[in-house]
Amino acid sequence: MYYLIALFALTLNPLIWKTNYKKKSFLAFQGLRLIAGIVSIFVLTYVGLIDHTWEAFISYGLFIIGTFFILDILFVRGKYGGITPLLGLAFIIGGLYFTFIYPMTITNDKYEFVKQKVTIEKKEESAIDEQHIPVVPEKYARYRSEKLIGELKHSSYYDLGDSTIQKIDNHLYWVTPIEYTGFFKWLKGEKVPGFIKMSAEDEGAEAELVQVKMSYVPSAFFSKDVKRHVRSIHKDMILLDVSFEPDDEDHPYYVIPYGKYEKFRNIVDVKGVYLVDPVTGKTTDYSLNNLPDFIDHAIPTNVAEDWNEWYGKYVHGFWNSHFSQEDVMVPTNWEGVDEVNGVFNQELQLHWFTDFTRPKSGSGAMVSYSILNARTGKFTFFTEGNGLLNGKSAMNVAEKTFRANKYEAGTPILYTIYGQFTWVVPLMDSNHVFREMMLINAKDEKVYSTGDTKRKLFDDYKYAIATKLGNDTTTPTDKALLKSQKGIVSHVYKAETERGTAVKFMIQGSNKIFVVQSSDFPYSIFIEKGNTVEFNYIDTDEIMTSVNGEFEIIK
Repeated sequence: MYYLIALFALTLNPLIWKTNYKKKSFLAFQGLRLIAGIVSIFVLTYVGLIDHTWEAFISYGLFIIGTFFILDILFVRGKYGGITPLLGLAFIIGGLYFTFIYPMTITNDKYEFVKQKVTIEKKEESAIDEQHIPVVPEKYARYRSEKLIGELKHSSYYDLGDSTIQKIDNHLYWVTPIEYTGFFKWLKGEKVPGFIKMSAEDEGAEAELVQVKMSYVPSAFFSKDVKRHVRSIHKDMILLDVSFEPDDEDHPYYVIPYGKYEKFRNIVDVKGVYLVDPVTGKTTDYSLNNLPDFIDHAIPTNVAEDWNEWYGKYVHGFWNSHFSQEDVMVPTNWEGVDEVNGVFNQELQLHWFTDFTRPKSGSGAMVSYSILNARTGKFTFFTEGNGLLNGKSAMNVAEKTFRANKYEAGTPILYTIYGQFTWVVPLMDSNHVFREMMLINAKDEKVYSTGDTKRKLFDDYKYAIATKLGNDTTTPTDKALLKSQKGIVSHVYKAETERGTAVKFMIQGSNKIFVVQSSDFPYSIFIEKGNTVEFNYIDTDEIMTSVNGEFEIIK
């Protein structure tokens, strides 16, 4: 039915028809215009998948119909022949106004829209569970996943889709769907063979191929394109960015958030998601307050980025954001990656995180930070961040620490670790192979720890806080003390790692498991049951803890 709109591509001025209807060239030109109008509608609806609403018709139609009306200038004769070209020019000017000028006039509306969603707090009180801090960077996860692609039958047919970090069965994974590489590979490949997941918590874990035949995917064509499949069912909603999310049993789903526009397509409000089974194509509509438990990505990153930008930039309107910039804050620009990053709280709920700085170029300190619940849209803005190291500066500290190795810092995430604002920064070599992790205190960048294992990383950081931030009232000196221990070894276990030999042992009268690396203490490989050892360790609440500072086999 909407193809009838293509009739607007024809000359609609009866005076022009009156003087030209007998001319074959005029009629042929009308036929070409009608075809062009049909093609334009096809491109917008079938290829662009725009919503079938009057706002969409006006938004795109002002330019397209205006262009067709201006073409009538070729046949202008007489006093009123120029009406449609002038009308077409007015349409295009109107389209330019709504595209470039109107958004400047509603910056206060954008700010108020986000402000209604924001809760302001001083500091995030809940500490993160270190077990669930993702230490594996996305680039490394994709590097490992690409190796599995090469093992597939007809591997040239397939490529990696977008990787996302997700909670699956109370564990964090990097999940990457497999996609087609092109139209002809789609024709030959029949179905996508599955997806790849890799632990985001365990740097030593292997990537795993989950085999499941999927037909409805973003890289498929025609009715098998998952977004086109949804658009064929739901025509009037705004369809947002697609994300791939398996459930806890590894059954795959595509999540397509939907919403409504406000202020003539300038403000999007997310209302829910369409959940698509890529195996069968079954599509289910869920509102935001009724999502299945396994869904993490209901609020897309681009929406979260817009909300953060509007809240920080338009506090006093458009002109202030460009000139005096009073109270203006800008989210950190990560150059080529999302301005918001996924973090999980203690309940393993995904939030989009970003830190804010002043608009001053080269600023290395942040003024605040925010987290936005990716399931519910709850937006929390934290004020206790003023003067702390920002994310970009944390990356610089990490890369300078390993300057000789030429390691590249991955995207940092800010957590509250042991009562301290702390940047977690992964480091990779030039081939995107994971090499080190770094914890950098956001209050004092000289307080940090490094390690290629999570246990050593966190134990060393506790010790660094306890010894180098002694005047800080939040220093956890009751939980992070360097203690001496002497005793007889009751149990020993040795395992080879990339760093050498990891020796785990227990001593009589203690239920703690002590870990010592041969790269730190070469003689530790000779420990046997019954030996008497003396060493220092960091006393933590955990059962397993690292030897730190001194280690000696007495007999």
